[in-house]
Amino acid sequence: MAAVIRSWTQGIGQTGAWQVNAPAGVTSGMSLLAFLTVDGGGVANLSGGGTWTRIGHIEGLAGVLSAVDVWWRLGTNAEPAQYTITQGGTADGVCVVVAIAGAVTTQPQVGLGSAFTNSQAAISPSIVPATSSGLEFRFAAGTPSNAAVSWSVPVGFAELADIQSEDDVSGQVVWRNVVSTTATGQQFHLASTTLLACAALVVVVEASTAQVPDPPPSQPFTPGRGTSRYRYSFIRVLDRQYLGDLDLKGVSFDKRLLQAGSFSASIPIPNRKVRAQVADIIPLDDTVLDRGPGVISCQILRDGVPWGEYWITAATIGRSRRGIPTVQLRGSTLDAYLSHVEIQTDLFYTGIDQVEIARQLLSHAMAQANANIGLVLQAGTSGVLRTRSYLDSEGGTYGQRLVELAQVDNGFEWVIDLALNSGVLERQWRWGYPTLGQSDPQHVLVDSSHGGDILEWSEEIDALRGATRWRARGSSISTDASTSATPLVSTVAAATAHLAAGWPRLDRTISYPTATVQATLDDYAAFWAARAPGALRVDQVTIALGANPTLTPNSLGDTAMIKLDNEWHVRESRLRRVIGMRVTPTSRDSGKEEAQLVLEGQEAPGA
Repeated sequence: MAAVIRSWTQGIGQTGAWQVNAPAGVTSGMSLLAFLTVDGGGVANLSGGGTWTRIGHIEGLAGVLSAVDVWWRLGTNAEPAQYTITQGGTADGVCVVVAIAGAVTTQPQVGLGSAFTNSQAAISPSIVPATSSGLEFRFAAGTPSNAAVSWSVPVGFAELADIQSEDDVSGQVVWRNVVSTTATGQQFHLASTTLLACAALVVVVEASTAQVPDPPPSQPFTPGRGTSRYRYSFIRVLDRQYLGDLDLKGVSFDKRLLQAGSFSASIPIPNRKVRAQVADIIPLDDTVLDRGPGVISCQILRDGVPWGEYWITAATIGRSRRGIPTVQLRGSTLDAYLSHVEIQTDLFYTGIDQVEIARQLLSHAMAQANANIGLVLQAGTSGVLRTRSYLDSEGGTYGQRLVELAQVDNGFEWVIDLALNSGVLERQWRWGYPTLGQSDPQHVLVDSSHGGDILEWSEEIDALRGATRWRARGSSISTDASTSATPLVSTVAAATAHLAAGWPRLDRTISYPTATVQATLDDYAAFWAARAPGALRVDQVTIALGANPTLTPNSLGDTAMIKLDNEWHVRESRLRRVIGMRVTPTSRDSGKEEAQLVLEGQEAPGA
């Protein structure tokens, strides 16, 4: 499983002994890291809750920066409320304690930088991660000459803490996901003022190799094409604690590119035994806070292969006049969660690859308290540089900004998959430029009078879902308070081929209320003119899934060859990208295991 930051605390002290609060939610086996620095009085010590091991120590300048340290130990189920730091009686100290779930129980990797005097930059060294999954932390510390200090955040990292004891010693902790075993490179941590002494270190925490639970036993044969075996496992979203499996009925789940997918299912309650099983996951009342809608997700495995994870957001319990009590569940893919976490600080990206901006947005989201869903981020770049600013005053969520960043001329596609990697279930953020998936036909779907995979098909042609002239409207900009502000509007992007063929003028203006750059709005308009010109044609097919289908929810973006031979189509083959998939597993009510595929077409947002 991926390593995730469960929680963290920070504290300062100006006496010989002081305390820092323990992080919340620590359980046995979690890794605890404590980043500690003091400005004088010799090396400080940390105690409480068990034996701490100092795994990294940088000698500073005596009397100015005595130590830059990192301590480590495994957590327990009975952590104290506070830990104690002892240091010189007149010293100032700073400590940040981080609890990490899903990490191995062995000592993390550490790399130590050098101490510098009269410098504005602390340098943390490069390190080669032992595995391609984990968390990388950087800790920079320094002492100014009686001045307030703030630190810049290295590119690609998210800030966890920036803390100072009065106007003396200061420390910063930043982090990012480990996505490869290549050298990480040294990082520069720039302080806002010259420091009498400073130093920095790096720590890599390796992700656990906990195995996926064994799949359930095979179900009896059911009518249809092949057999299916589904397992519905419920976990807590943040720490991934397993809560139990449920026997769901009427299951339906879907997934789409750049759009949240949905989940629905029901659980009949025929007796008190089943009630007790469900109550372990869906609490009977609101006094139980550590499970239930909002806290849990459902991981779906088909024959032991992950087919999706859905954040459970709602449960309805009721009974009809003639039925038994039933629990109805609703949920969404994890990208929906990102659309419920607001950007509440100002973020600026200048001349940075668009995929790197996306990674930094995701890292920043997961660095927020109680928001780390442990995404493993795919490395690489697209070669397209962007400049973006996301301001707290403008509002907006991380999910919204990620979709906007991708849906632009020369943009990219991304998706969150639940995938099996060396026996470990990972939440993988994958991207593709300009698109995801395999362009060569990977899946062959057949409809003919002699049978085939396709059960149903439909083709919709709608002129009102597209347009022949596109504009994008941005934010109102005015530097003169005495005059009314006028929204910034892009130049018109026209569907020239359609207009030349005789199409009438159909105008469409898409609103991007936080966009403040003309070039960005022009890119939005060009994107929609290229993606949704004239009438939009949306094809859908419903197929029967065999025992070992090539097409799964993790195949979105792949090209399928669709062979049609019926009363409407005369031996016609089409190549279409699969951009959405709704799965209906085999059940007692339905003998066929089906998947409704959404083939590439694009619906523009409202004006």
